[in-house]
Amino acid sequence: MDWKKAVWILAISFFVLNIVLFANLYIKTMPGQGFRLEEDQQQAVETYLESRGIKLETQLPPQGEPMPFLEVGKESFKPEELIKMFFPGGIAEVEDIQGGKKYTAGGRHLFLTDRGSIIFEDSERTESFMRLDEKKAVEIAEQFIKSHGGLPEYASLNYVKYDPKIGGYVVEYVGRYKGFFIANSYIRLSVTPYGVVNFQRSFLKPVSFKGKRREVIPPLTALLKVEVERKAGTPMVIKKVEQGFYSQFYNAERWLAAPVWKVEINTGEVYYVNAYTGELER
Repeated sequence: MDWKKAVWILAISFFVLNIVLFANLYIKTMPGQGFRLEEDQQQAVETYLESRGIKLETQLPPQGEPMPFLEVGKESFKPEELIKMFFPGGIAEVEDIQGGKKYTAGGRHLFLTDRGSIIFEDSERTESFMRLDEKKAVEIAEQFIKSHGGLPEYASLNYVKYDPKIGGYVVEYVGRYKGFFIANSYIRLSVTPYGVVNFQRSFLKPVSFKGKRREVIPPLTALLKVEVERKAGTPMVIKKVEQGFYSQFYNAERWLAAPVWKVEINTGEVYYVNAYTGELER
């Protein structure tokens, strides 16, 4: 056994633990203030992460940008307007379901939830696109969105991924405000050679920043929180760390979204760490 290495890792572990404990104590006792790791402390944390089998495949920002809360709200579509958009020929059946209503016409189904989400499924296969690639998929998606509510001002293309299960592409747009992402705010379409077979719209409309800007925890502290909470035996590769806002949907016109760090790892898991408190958002 390499005793020198073992002692070094142990010393680093205690050092990092002290940093995290001090950070948490500082945050809890000094609301509105921030905590930043010095360069040598950041290096120590990175060394500790490597010793725990955590690999960084992204450039971490040295610190977070001080942020206030973000006021957000639901989009305001009237059910009758949406029915005309998705069923120009009329509907055949209306059904009350848990958390909303379901509208049906042939092989097409529209779900409108109480929280403001829109889900549309189409199995009729009335269109045919012989050559479908990423560019064509985005073109079809954008045309569909244009005729079904339009693309929100604060939406931007997030990704285009081929999905062998549907034989087509998943095109996703996400909400952003002043350069920051808004979690749980998205428009997602499944585009196949038969057109759009699935459409999901759960979009949070940003209003404005609210309150004073407050310092946030450093990104490395957010990584440590994820590492502790995950409790998985497999190595963790950090693919992306980004600052933004997080909120669930609420039965209200407007509410506040909290600043968070988003941590994406190689397994596809995504964690949101509250940038004020250091706690996971669930």
